[in-house]
Amino acid sequence: MAIAERRNIEFGVEGGVALRGWLFVPGAKGPAAAITMVHGYAGVKEHGMERFAQAFAEAGFVVLVHDHRHFGASDAAERGDVDPWQQIADWRRAISFLESRPEVDAAQIGIWGTSYAGGHAIVLGATDRRLRAVVAQVPTISGFEQGLRRVAPDGIAALERAFAEDDRGQLRGEPLRRQLVVSDDPAIPVSIGPGATAFTRTLAEAASTAAVFVSPSTACLGAA
Repeated sequence: MAIAERRNIEFGVEGGVALRGWLFVPGAKGPAAAITMVHGYAGVKEHGMERFAQAFAEAGFVVLVHDHRHFGASDAAERGDVDPWQQIADWRRAISFLESRPEVDAAQIGIWGTSYAGGHAIVLGATDRRLRAVVAQVPTISGFEQGLRRVAPDGIAALERAFAEDDRGQLRGEPLRRQLVVSDDPAIPVSIGPGATAFTRTLAEAASTAAVFVSPSTACLGAA
């Protein structure tokens, strides 16, 4: 079994933003097939990603794990802002970063995404011909269907008003509206339903991260 080395890396994306993460390099010599990985909704690389990456690296793959812009070690001014199409564009740059590495066989790059990023992986698998394999673990396939399950019919009008007011506020230069992703209080509107609090707290404790918030149109990570 090859011993993998974990290196801290960064690469530039649109807007002069630096994305940061880990590059796992197997002990075997010569260019190797590679996998680019990223976490899902409001997740960072410390949220359980390393054990997956280590397993792949020990199997002989070069593995890149990065944090989305606005999250974790990566740059961007508005911390915690989730923009799915921006995340997809940034992930495409991660593929280019892997292609540039001498440790990587550029003709053998695969993509692995979980949850929200599992949906991103499907989009990239369909649109980026450089990819040779796609893994989407419990992916978000349809945001519309997800919304139907998470928003009660009598709450849709208020949610749509919140979307509109968030847009108006951004035009006025106001900060993004924020909303908790999880909460122990059932009276507080959240992005992810009951039962997720304990799981999210476990991940946060493991990563020494902050409490997670989401605005009507984007997600935000705020200090606990």
